[in-house]
Amino acid sequence: MTIRMVRGCIHNSLCVDGKQEINMTDEERQVVLKTIFEHLKAQDFNYVLQDLVETFGEYECDDRPCKTCGDYVETYTWEI
Repeated sequence: MTIRMVRGCIHNSLCVDGKQEINMTDEERQVVLKTIFEHLKAQDFNYVLQDLVETFGEYECDDRPCKTCGDYVETYTWEI
């Protein structure tokens, strides 16, 4: 399965195996999701979960850096 997203200017498209997502049936979308889930099962769970939480979660960041290390503490919260 090849998923291709193009953005820019007036050309925006999302295609799966050459078919525009907007033209897909609900059944075809379900097949795509099942294929994606099966692919994700074989990946490192920790990295997959981090990517999902960063993508879909709400982001918060401290106003000031840590006095010890200089890092800003970032929090992502994803409620499903």
